Amino acid sequence: MAEPYVIKMPQLSDTMTEGVLVSWEKPAGARVERGDVVATVETDKAIMDVEVFRSGYLAGPLAEANSVIPVGGTIGYITDSAVETAAAPVPAAPAVVPTGPASATPPASEGYAVKMPQLSDTMTEGVLVSWEKPAGARVERGDVVATVETDKAIMDVEVFREGYLSGPLAVVDAVVPVGEAIAWLVESPEQVSHENAVHDGGRRQPDATSAPVATPVPAAAMSGPVPGAYPAPRPRQGTASPFARQLAGQRGVDINGLRGTGPAGVIVAADVLGAAGGRAAPVASDGTAEPAVPGNGRAMTAIERAISQAMAASLSIPVFHVTVQVRPEALIRAAKAHKLSVTVAIAKAASQALHRHPLVNAAYQPVDKIVERSQHDIGIAATTEDGGLVVPVLRGVEGKKPEQLQTEWTSLLEKARKRRLSPPEYTNPTFTISNMGMYGIAQFDAIVTPGTAAIIAIAGNGPEGMPITITADHRVVNGAEAALFLNDLKQAIEHPENWLGSGGQVIPEGDYDVQVLVIGAGPGGEDCARELAENGIRVAMVNDAPLPGGECLWRGCIPSKAWRAAADRIRDREHDAAMGIALGTPRLDWAQLEQHRRGILQTRGEMALKTDQGVKIQVLEGYARFTGDHSVEISGKDARTLTFGACVIATGAPAFVPPIPGIQDALKSGAAVTSDTVWNLKQPPARLCVIGAGAIGMEMAQMFHDFGAEVRVLEALPRPVAEMEKEVAEQLMKAIAHNSPRLQVLTGVKVMDVAGQPGQLAVRYQSGDEVANYACDLLLVATGKRPDTSGLNLAAVGVALGDRAVIAVDASGRTNVPHIYAVGDVIGGYMLAHTAGQQGRVAAASLLGHSARYEAAKDCGVTFTRPQCAFVGLSLEQAKAGGIDAVEVKVPLSIDAKAMMTGETDGLIKIVADKISHRIVGVHFLADHADTLVGEAVMMVSAGLTLEQVAGAIHPHPTQTELFGEMARRLLSRLRRSARAAS
Repeated sequence: MAEPYVIKMPQLSDTMTEGVLVSWEKPAGARVERGDVVATVETDKAIMDVEVFRSGYLAGPLAEANSVIPVGGTIGYITDSAVETAAAPVPAAPAVVPTGPASATPPASEGYAVKMPQLSDTMTEGVLVSWEKPAGARVERGDVVATVETDKAIMDVEVFREGYLSGPLAVVDAVVPVGEAIAWLVESPEQVSHENAVHDGGRRQPDATSAPVATPVPAAAMSGPVPGAYPAPRPRQGTASPFARQLAGQRGVDINGLRGTGPAGVIVAADVLGAAGGRAAPVASDGTAEPAVPGNGRAMTAIERAISQAMAASLSIPVFHVTVQVRPEALIRAAKAHKLSVTVAIAKAASQALHRHPLVNAAYQPVDKIVERSQHDIGIAATTEDGGLVVPVLRGVEGKKPEQLQTEWTSLLEKARKRRLSPPEYTNPTFTISNMGMYGIAQFDAIVTPGTAAIIAIAGNGPEGMPITITADHRVVNGAEAALFLNDLKQAIEHPENWLGSGGQVIPEGDYDVQVLVIGAGPGGEDCARELAENGIRVAMVNDAPLPGGECLWRGCIPSKAWRAAADRIRDREHDAAMGIALGTPRLDWAQLEQHRRGILQTRGEMALKTDQGVKIQVLEGYARFTGDHSVEISGKDARTLTFGACVIATGAPAFVPPIPGIQDALKSGAAVTSDTVWNLKQPPARLCVIGAGAIGMEMAQMFHDFGAEVRVLEALPRPVAEMEKEVAEQLMKAIAHNSPRLQVLTGVKVMDVAGQPGQLAVRYQSGDEVANYACDLLLVATGKRPDTSGLNLAAVGVALGDRAVIAVDASGRTNVPHIYAVGDVIGGYMLAHTAGQQGRVAAASLLGHSARYEAAKDCGVTFTRPQCAFVGLSLEQAKAGGIDAVEVKVPLSIDAKAMMTGETDGLIKIVADKISHRIVGVHFLADHADTLVGEAVMMVSAGLTLEQVAGAIHPHPTQTELFGEMARRLLSRLRRSARAAS
């Protein structure tokens, strides 16, 4: 047999290195000729066709749609002979048994028939509860003459013409099919009959030969086949429900001979069962009859029959269960403060989660369709006075205020208990809640009903919290989506302040020196203190230095970017010659640069202090240490004891120094520095070693390289700048290898020891199996930061720590002690100045009683290398790990006009989006001006913009912002083509 011909990913542009397989235009096994288009792929510029250049048959393995394949990689094969595929045999339809016509309607008396009305879409019969008018009474149009019990409620029967009520009257408790007469209206008193009608002797009794009257299930509920049978063909005239066709196929009933009794004459399950002359097998059974049960059984009530039949129908739905433990105390308090029942509060919380997970609010519709609903019509199980169960529906929960929902629920609940609900008040929920917590139930699973995709079961609150279990239809909701929904529901319940609005300040009242004490005056502490002060709160802020600003101003963002600005000027001169400019080789004046840098810091520190004092913050210099739940002792310049109502800890995190032999001696002698102590250099080093290739290490390494140094970076992890998106980091390394010839980055390295004096230092390290030494003038330890709270005496107030000594907090910044908050580097996560500032503002808003929370999935960051790395939101890997069905699109800067003009063509931009909602969840950059471009990306992710919105926005030309619109349009085109190929 000849070797198959390989179809490879073609290089369809000069910049293309890989392609995304968008669709197969021919199926496996298809005959193809030379020049045929067999697939489409997305390049870095467009979606293009893949042609083949020989004849044969398309064969697998075929690359999957949306897979990324390098240029030259295999996507499929062509063989000389057809690929044989075995077709599965199509089962024959079961034999059908002819049946006779349905029984005739009883003869009517003279006059106008008052019939059993169909008062709900699932009602097939009703029970006569009472006569509100006696035989012979004069009735007018609109009068209520009787009440009947449907499968869900007790309802009135009105008449629509004048006359005298006459017999034969249905007796009380008679079961009457929909459409049959329960009484008559005659024109004169002389025509009145006082006879009673006979309807099976009262309530219908089940027996071995009479099939129970089944409540037809709505179309959206007919979800699965009866095992062991194939559905009967659709009737030649009229329609039949899917469940009726399944039963007909199982029992050999010819549905063409049946008269439908369902809505609009639809043939329903009861019609099939009646024709079959036997009892229905359980929906989820193997087709065998239910075993006989000894004893004299009573007839089910209408509501019991409705529940029984609905539950039997629900067994055909493929479901799964997921449970989460929730702390409901905050919701209970908030509900009480807003005069809401906990039931209404939970419904509103569920609506918050449904908004983020719309599939949980959807429903399966036969055959193979999903009905998506924007409105949140939430059914809530309630018991009736006679022990039954009904599900009143709160309509439009998503758009109503809690107070309006409470009013509606109070009315619904009163009607439900008396079984006086009307059909619009109990039919067609989009989501359901069953709460048995008041009964002390530890945990239970609720049953999802046809027409919905999920129900939550709420059990009693215990030591570990309140269990909430979701039962979901696996055809609509996957496991990850259900888990994410529960997590968002948990957040909504545990943090009702985020959606119930302000409940007033949560700062404890008392005779305290200040209402709020802020410990730390960096971006987190200062932003928090200012926000509180501007809202009239008495705030004291303790700072360990004369001027505020924290690490960012004095040892981090600001001084390092002043150096970076100088390094950029030097680096930019490399592009001058290409543009016809000759300025010569730049020379660095270190003393002048340091004077410039220090002047910026001092100016900004003095400005910050004036602002803090201007908004009436009491600024104290010293070190605070807890002495009790509401007190601290301050040592230093402004020593004193201070009491407070609430406290916010914003003490940052110092540089972390790993336990490497000799490193502490090197730090003491000045041969080694950290990111906190590098700012006292008399001159830049000629040879620099950097331990750590994170953001700080890489920024410093490249800056000193641009100042003229030879630099070697040693990183323990497999790749540098691990906080950045993987491909961004990889492309950065390629760019550095190209544009920074004296900078070497080694990964997977173990530093063994450090020895020597300032100016003469040896760093010994192991890389793979080899041990090497690097002789340098200076060692920079850039191995990250780690909080040090040892001086705070947190034990005195009971604040708990998490991993790596960080203070554990929730999304509002609150610790395990309700009146103690923490923000910034001391709580871990992204140790960035803008992150700390946002967390400080969130903590202030929470203390003021407002809705606020920090969302890491919408945070951002910039690493100031050249080119710069930046991110907003999630990477593709992070999005998928979080349960999002995500996809990405990217563009190299080498094709951008503006990048070509400036000679800054290294890098790329990526957009990550949700396939289903098209919401943009992440943007990632490697670009010389990423610090400017990232602003638009922040708005995309934080505002939840969609691909359509970005694609439709007008971006100016020629700017690199045009790439956002181009990428959005390309990704939309790919998704559309993939959807067509899948269908």
